[in-house]
Amino acid sequence: MHMKAKFLFGLLIVSGFIYSCTKPTSVNNSAGGALPTHYIKILNDSFSPRQLTVAVGSSITFVNNTNDAHTIISDDSSFLITPAIQPSTSFYFKKDTVATIGYHCHEHPSVRGTITFRP
Repeated sequence: MHMKAKFLFGLLIVSGFIYSCTKPTSVNNSAGGALPTHYIKILNDSFSPRQLTVAVGSSITFVNNTNDAHTIISDDSSFLITPAIQPSTSFYFKKDTVATIGYHCHEHPSVRGTITFRP
C-alpha cells in the first residue's frame, strides 16, 4: 500500500509539471474566434519585439531567455507588474480593452517596450 501511495504522489507531481509547462496557443474572443498568442522574448539588453500591436483580447507571453530573473512593470505601474520571471520560464497575460502600454524591466530600467491593444 505504501508503494502505491508513492507511485500516485509521483504521478501527481509529474502531471502537474507537464501541465504547467504547456503554453497556450490561442484564446477565444467575444466573436467566437480564436486570437493568437504573441510572444515577447526577454533578452539580456532588450525585448524582442520591442514594439507590438495586437487585437484586444490577444494574449501576451513574456519568455525569459536569459540566465537571470526579470520583473516586467508597466510604465505607470498600474496595469502590469509581473512576479520575477525566472530563467527559461514565462509569464502570460491579456488585456480586454484598447490601450497602449509602455513597460520596462525592473532590474534593467533602460530595457523598454510598448504593446498596443487595438480594436
